[in-house]
Amino acid sequence: MWLFARLVGFVFRRARMGYILSSRRPAFLPASTLFLYGYGAGLLGVAATTATEKLELYLTSRPGPRPGPRPSPYVPGRGRQQPQLSTLLLAAAAVLRAWMSYRGVRGPLGGLVFVGARLLVDGTLEDWTRVGAPPPWTWPVNEQVLDILHKTVFALVTGYFTDRWIQ
Repeated sequence: MWLFARLVGFVFRRARMGYILSSRRPAFLPASTLFLYGYGAGLLGVAATTATEKLELYLTSRPGPRPGPRPSPYVPGRGRQQPQLSTLLLAAAAVLRAWMSYRGVRGPLGGLVFVGARLLVDGTLEDWTRVGAPPPWTWPVNEQVLDILHKTVFALVTGYFTDRWIQ
């Protein structure tokens, strides 16, 4: 966590100094537009991640994820929610990537910074909803690599669309 915070700070300092900022950044973008761009890119990132997960499961013949004791996300104080809640919340996390694109943190470097944010959001969401797998450090190494690979796909696809749309 400390290393991720240092990396984000480094990237944003470099962006302020003009090393990463794009000269084609719009002067003003309403927050609602930024939210819609980020949310739309997040939904496309979720679709790409789902497709790559299905392809990976098909190619490796690995069994798919099995639901835990509570198959649908549970939000404290609200009872059971729809199974799509986690997908919608992960897509909402892409609004951060849209903000990063707007501020000029673009390209693969911005995508890799967003991978850390995606890991943070995913862990927080699983802890908050009390649904999910055991902590990742208890997983076999090959499953950890696949998990990070799928989250990287989400981050790069989301970043690609936000970078293209916010110019």
